[in-house]
Amino acid sequence: MNLYKSSEGFQTIMNWYNDIVADIDIDIESKYVETSFGRTHMLACGEEQAPPLFLLPGIAGCAPLWRRQFAEFSKTHRVYALDIVGQPGKSETNIVSFLNDDFVQWLTDVQDELGISKADYLGNSVGGSLCMQMAVKQPDRVNSLVLLAPTGIARAKFPMHLLITKVLRKNKDTDALETEITAKTVNKSTRGNATEAGGGGGKFGTFDRQLARAMALATKHYRVDKSVGVYNESTGKVHIPTGLRVLKKFFMAEPRKVLQQIKVPTLLIFGEHEMLYKPKAIKRKAEKLLGDVQVEIVDNAGHGAIFDQPTRVNGMISEFLNNHQS
Repeated sequence: MNLYKSSEGFQTIMNWYNDIVADIDIDIESKYVETSFGRTHMLACGEEQAPPLFLLPGIAGCAPLWRRQFAEFSKTHRVYALDIVGQPGKSETNIVSFLNDDFVQWLTDVQDELGISKADYLGNSVGGSLCMQMAVKQPDRVNSLVLLAPTGIARAKFPMHLLITKVLRKNKDTDALETEITAKTVNKSTRGNATEAGGGGGKFGTFDRQLARAMALATKHYRVDKSVGVYNESTGKVHIPTGLRVLKKFFMAEPRKVLQQIKVPTLLIFGEHEMLYKPKAIKRKAEKLLGDVQVEIVDNAGHGAIFDQPTRVNGMISEFLNNHQS
């Protein structure tokens, strides 16, 4: 299924994608593997014999968004930044269900095709949830987890203000959408008079402008509703029961008995201005539920802490990974 709204929209996203990759100042390999759910693309770097590390973005994200992580992580790992099947990027646009174990099978296929028996996994938001599922369903294939504000770790607050004021305003052009996506709009509001570089009146730090650009491009040119499997092709409308199940999957906590099955070393990272959660409450919960977990709350960062504060968060992650190599 073609989830791009037009050939022009597809080319616009591809131009953005290729421009970002061209600006990365280390050697990056564009690589494809075949899976049960379609051809999967990734950006790879680092020594091929180094420990493997998979990077998974959130909904509507793609591999180039990790541009500020490649140089650091490839010092010690063979890094594979995946374009998730069914999401914007260079992988197939086949829809994969978030309501069963399809993504676990997809990731298992990717590992098998690359000849990787066990790997470290790092995921942001929904990408973090996919990493958690992998650790639960295929524990022998996962060495450690780095979870950046993952969905499913706790009950999340639905960001209705963002959905209504930004995502659903598809009549706006991409530049206008990008300008409006700032730290203030996507993170929890805080008091203070500081302003963010890049505009918009955020109360702390800066919001990665390329992440904002990616969100704006996906909103304008990609069928995100179809990509998460809630669209009924026969009626031409969102299938409400399925939509509610997907929302529950994204915004409700996994059962305690499921989370307790995560046995691998885990690093949980939240920004102090996290939009979906109360980080301190989740820190207490995680430390009770998970046997081998380290929880970090990053100052002056929000839901995308690794994008808000890349140097600091990259350092946390590198230290954790290097301390937990099998």
